[in-house]
Amino acid sequence: MTVPPKYRLIGFLSIFALVLSACGAASNESTIATSVAATVQAEHTLAAQATPTESETTQTPPPLSSSPTALTTKAPPTAPPTGNGPLCTASASFISETIPDGTITSPGSVFTKIWRIKNTGTCPWNSSWKFVYVSGDLLGGATVYNFPQPAAPGDTVNVPVVFTAPQDSGSYRGYWKIQSPWGLAFGDSGSGNPFWVDIVVGSGTPANSKTETAYGITNVTYDVSRTCTTANTFYTITAHITSNGPVTATYTWVQSDGNNKANNKVTFATAETKSTSRDWSQKIGSSSNPRWAQIIITDPAYKEFAQVTLPALCW
Repeated sequence: MTVPPKYRLIGFLSIFALVLSACGAASNESTIATSVAATVQAEHTLAAQATPTESETTQTPPPLSSSPTALTTKAPPTAPPTGNGPLCTASASFISETIPDGTITSPGSVFTKIWRIKNTGTCPWNSSWKFVYVSGDLLGGATVYNFPQPAAPGDTVNVPVVFTAPQDSGSYRGYWKIQSPWGLAFGDSGSGNPFWVDIVVGSGTPANSKTETAYGITNVTYDVSRTCTTANTFYTITAHITSNGPVTATYTWVQSDGNNKANNKVTFATAETKSTSRDWSQKIGSSSNPRWAQIIITDPAYKEFAQVTLPALCW
């Protein structure tokens, strides 16, 4: 039987539509399969990135450099201009000196005075600490000197300063102090006095001269020690006698009990301090009245110096 043309066209179109439908389904399945495979691959990739390998978990970090790069440090706050530092106490004690007070020097002469000073505080001294001029006669020195050497607490240090005597005759004195890095200036912490240089400019006339610039004894200070026993109190009195130049001096020990000793001699080759001692003992039961001793210079010029009072008896 012959199929009419319009029915042949309808059949052809139906078959074509079926073929297209089958191809579309296959294409969609392929697309879905490809998408699933990509998703699985992505999950595997993420898992691989999130899970370290064995070599990564056991690797040791490199050691620190033995010479690390220096870090920038912030400067500490500035300490107050007066008072002690935030972590230590500034204190000093005068021990001894060269060029004692009243030393006679010739006009224009250059000399070095040395103060021996003990660090009695808790601050270590170094070159950031200064020795500074305060007042009086500068005598040709600078106004500020760096500390000459370090001194830990308890150490003793020599502080030398070079001076020049003026051309004009007369007495001269200049005052000095130690200055901390935060600006505190202080002298001998025990007495509260500054350190000083004291000279007399003159010709240095003979010791028996009565002029202002004659060599002689300018100062006497004392130390007293006491020893106790069951029967006695023993004293040792040490007198420190200072001259202003080369001189032989005659002196007398005077005691409150009348046990004096005269015609003692001491010779000085230059301006310096020399010491001499005298013992004094008291038996148990002795009077408790105050006791004192004194040095009196009888030559080259008569001069009395202050008395020293002895400590009380042991009982």
